[in-house]
Amino acid sequence: MKEWKGGFYMGKLALVRIDNRLIHGQVASGWIGKCNAGKIVVIDTATAENEMMRDILSLAVPPGIEFSVYTQEEGIAAYKNDRFGTESVMLIFKSIQTAYDCYKAGIDFAELQIGGTGVRKDAKVLEGPITVTENEIKMLDELKADGVEIYLQQTVQSKSTKWS
Repeated sequence: MKEWKGGFYMGKLALVRIDNRLIHGQVASGWIGKCNAGKIVVIDTATAENEMMRDILSLAVPPGIEFSVYTQEEGIAAYKNDRFGTESVMLIFKSIQTAYDCYKAGIDFAELQIGGTGVRKDAKVLEGPITVTENEIKMLDELKADGVEIYLQQTVQSKSTKWS
């Protein structure tokens, strides 16, 4: 379903996900089909500024799926100016910080899936490769207080756990 915005149709955010690996097998084979997205948008400044990383990620995108990588600043502007296009979009952030900053800057999402943040020093393990720092806990709690439904789910087949 496309949403009418200021005289044109904009794509729907079909899935908003945090995944430190960005695009990989689970994303390409599982989540794209599950959420019926026609486009993947990655917002991560380091990746957007690294041509080799962009090229590597593009190889993991399934045939027929559109793909864009933006810096955080470009991604916010693209969303606000409806440059994500008219396809259903799977939006992927590499970190909780970037997802939080983008939300606060105007990228409006009602749900946030955390699929992987990686094992990190000084971070609490929630399940598998999903870890959070004290600062990230505060950010997620703030998003939840704003009405964002947050849940942990690594794969399509795994059980989802609500953020509490």
